[in-house]
Amino acid sequence: MVLSKPINRWSAFALHLLLSLAILALSISVALLWLFPGGLFQAAGGWEGLRIVGAVDLALGPCLTLIVFNPQKPRAELVRDLSLIALVQVLALGGGAWQVANARPLAVVQVFDTFYVLNREDYRQLNVAEGELDRLSGWTPKYFYVEVPENPVEFVVQHTLGQLTGEKPLQQRMDLYRELTTDRQGLEKILHGAIWNEQDGCFRVDIESSYRRGSICFDPQTRRMSDFVPEHS
Repeated sequence: MVLSKPINRWSAFALHLLLSLAILALSISVALLWLFPGGLFQAAGGWEGLRIVGAVDLALGPCLTLIVFNPQKPRAELVRDLSLIALVQVLALGGGAWQVANARPLAVVQVFDTFYVLNREDYRQLNVAEGELDRLSGWTPKYFYVEVPENPVEFVVQHTLGQLTGEKPLQQRMDLYRELTTDRQGLEKILHGAIWNEQDGCFRVDIESSYRRGSICFDPQTRRMSDFVPEHS
């Protein structure tokens, strides 16, 4: 038995592509609004995490449909083929979602004059137990700072001695984390000389993640980061 109202393979491809575009748009929206809010999408590997989702969603599924779809096939055979394609796509999307979950920022930690972005994989490499990461649970990243000497020379000496003695970098010391204030004046002291941009209403601060370095605009009231400018090597 064949389909009563058959469509050609190009129509099936187009329908599958439209559905895939909708899924990709939803994934990007979730990433931009919650997982990698604002400038963190560029600074902390948001696109890297979504590339596999995009590749699978826009290429694998629709192309497989284009290859196997034939309206002259018996209905049972066509349903079987499309079900297998859907299963492959769901499994691949699951792998992409897992990649995004590992890449998304859990904490943004300010040390002296720089924001450090750490994700789940960063903490796993530090042998941080999953139970300790409960402090960082939630859809959006948590913002912390580490108290350091206000004098740049004292900070450099402390930082250098820590490296020589094999201590963990301060941004990796969860026991030193303090919640970052939203008060502008208090934040000016914590950020050690960061310049307030009146036009954009934010501090321009250096930022570093496992993906790239640069500077970013940070609004202390909304804790929103924007206008990421990558460092050129």
